[in-house]
Amino acid sequence: MNAELIYLGIFLFLVLSWLFFALIIYFIPIIVGYVRKHNNLLAICLMTIFIGWTFFGWLAALLWALNSDTKDDNED
Repeated sequence: MNAELIYLGIFLFLVLSWLFFALIIYFIPIIVGYVRKHNNLLAICLMTIFIGWTFFGWLAALLWALNSDTKDDNED
């Protein structure tokens, strides 16, 4: 096998792995809000998508997802 193809494969694997983990980290506020059944999940999603690329927007969305404004188990 050609060494250049092996290096290209390794490079693509590393880039795609990094992209996958970066997207998981980027969407942590949405995941936290969903797991906690947050009342404002749509707003948290929109905030994360549109201003989450800034650190402060992402941090604000995460803190919002972590606050206690969640649905009770009895409210279904």
